[in-house]
Amino acid sequence: MEVREFFSLDADLLAKVGRLRVEAWETETARAAERSVWVDEFERVAWHWVVFRDGLPVAAARLSLHDALTEVPDSESYAGVFSTPPETPIASLNRLVVHPSARGNGLSRQLDLVRIEAAERLGARVAILSTASGQRRVAQLVDLGFVFVGYGPTFKNPPLCHLPAPAVLLCQLPRVNAGGPTLLA
Repeated sequence: MEVREFFSLDADLLAKVGRLRVEAWETETARAAERSVWVDEFERVAWHWVVFRDGLPVAAARLSLHDALTEVPDSESYAGVFSTPPETPIASLNRLVVHPSARGNGLSRQLDLVRIEAAERLGARVAILSTASGQRRVAQLVDLGFVFVGYGPTFKNPPLCHLPAPAVLLCQLPRVNAGGPTLLA
């Protein structure tokens, strides 16, 4: 499998990644199928990593940088969680998806590592994310240097709006001896 990094995505690849997001989330929520693609206003101002198998995307993840918590994707999921706002710039790790046929190959960890390293390289002071994917996912992130902060309010917008309250995690950057070597080296 081949991993490629992009700043922004062309229309064709964006449509494929948007469709991959729907296909990946269909196993978690029937609401995902209400859309043909899942894209938002952050696509053109974010870094993307896409894993290809036989020329087709099977996993993808996104990183965006922000000067305020209120500017990050799905910002409502962080409301009331932090007693003081995180240091800026803030790296938001978001839109991680792995197609069901590609799961179990360590792709989520690989994509997490490249995004954390990119956030460090870009000068972010912290990386944050919110996830409704359960305790196993939270444990994976803690192993990479994240700290569980609390649970945010439930997501307001489809396709995630009926999932449980998301766990909110934060990682201070730069990390020291966390996560080990990358899988892309």
